[in-house]
Amino acid sequence: MRIREVVNMATDDGPPLGVSVDDIVASGRRVQRRRRAGLAAGLAMGAVAAVVVTTTALAPAGDRTGKQTTQAAASSSPAVAKAAAGPLLADALEFTFSGYSVGPVHVQNPIVAGNAYQIAAVTVDGTTDSRHRGKVSDRRDVKPRLDATLTLYRPGVYAVQRLAGAASTTVAGQRALKMEHHQGVGPWLRTLVWQYAPNAWAVLDSSADRSDLPTMRQLEATAAALTGAAARPATVPFTLSYVPKGYDVFAVGDHMTGSLDAVGGPSATAYSGLMFAKDRLPKSGLLRPYDNMMWGAFQIMISANTADASVTPGCDSGLCTRLADGGKVTVAVASNAGSLSNAQSMKVLNGIRLTDVHDTGTWVDIRTALTR
Repeated sequence: MRIREVVNMATDDGPPLGVSVDDIVASGRRVQRRRRAGLAAGLAMGAVAAVVVTTTALAPAGDRTGKQTTQAAASSSPAVAKAAAGPLLADALEFTFSGYSVGPVHVQNPIVAGNAYQIAAVTVDGTTDSRHRGKVSDRRDVKPRLDATLTLYRPGVYAVQRLAGAASTTVAGQRALKMEHHQGVGPWLRTLVWQYAPNAWAVLDSSADRSDLPTMRQLEATAAALTGAAARPATVPFTLSYVPKGYDVFAVGDHMTGSLDAVGGPSATAYSGLMFAKDRLPKSGLLRPYDNMMWGAFQIMISANTADASVTPGCDSGLCTRLADGGKVTVAVASNAGSLSNAQSMKVLNGIRLTDVHDTGTWVDIRTALTR
C-alpha cells in the first residue's frame, strides 16, 4: 500500500463500549468497506479433522540472529523444532508465543506487539486474504478469502464483561465465550474468547467467504493448542533521538505498517511500523485492537521505495518523508488529524537513524531504541 493511502484512510475508531451480535455485524461491514478500500482490518481461521499440532517457521518474526530473507509468510512453511517453552505472559512490547499449526490451520508468528496486546495472523491452506487478492484479471480462479487473527490481551485490558449475547464454552479447561453470525451475502463472522492467564484473555476473530472456513469447533481446537515460547522483544530497524512530549510507544509492527492488525502476515516491502499515542490513551476496556492511527497519534513507517509506492521527500498534509539507502528505503512520519506540526514531524523524521532493514540481526529492541 502507498504510504499516502495509509494517512488518507486513517480512522477515529476507539475501543467500543460493548459488543453484541449487532456489533459483530456492524464491525464486519466496516471491515469489508476498509478491505475494499485496500486497508485490511479483519480476521480468519481454519479447519481440522484430526488435531495435529506443529510449530512452523513463519517469517519474519522469531530468532533475531543473522541475515534473513524478508518475504510474506506462507502456510506451506516447513516445520521446525518447537521453540523453548515459556509463559504466555511477559513484559509489554514482547512476543511470547511462536507460530504453530493445527492441521491446515496456521497461526503465524506474532508481528504486532504493544502495551495492550500482541497479534498474529492466521491462515488456512488453500485460501487467500484481503491483502493478497491478486489482480482483477486473475480472479476467475481466486481462492476463498479468509482474514483472521489471534490477539493476546495483557491482563486487565480485554473487557470480557461487556461481551453481550455470547455462548459459554471452555478451551483447555478454561472459561471461554463464543459468537458467530452470518447475514445475506455478508461474510461468516466468528469470535472465540478464552482466558489464558488470570484476568488475561485471548481472542480468535475470523471473517470468511465460506461457512466452513472455519467452524467454531475448528477455532476451539486451534485455541487449545496455544502454548507459550521464550519471550523475545519487538525490534525496529532504527534508533530514534526525538519524541514529542506526552507521547509513548503504543504498538510495533514487525514487517507491517499502516493498520497494525497483523492481517495478511508480514510484508516483503513494509519493514517496520511504530505507533505513538498520547499517554492518556486507554489501555483497558478494549474489545478489539485500536484501528489504524488513532486520533492524536502518529506513526513511523519504514518501507521499500518501490515503483508503485514511490514518494516525494518533504511534508504534505500530515505526512513527512525522506529517502534512505540510496533511495531504496522510504522513511516516513504520518501524523493523524494534525497531532504533530510539520516542524515536529520533521524533527522526528530527522532523528531516525536506520540500521540494515534487510538484516534483522541489526535491529534494535524497541525498549532501548529511543535515545531521547
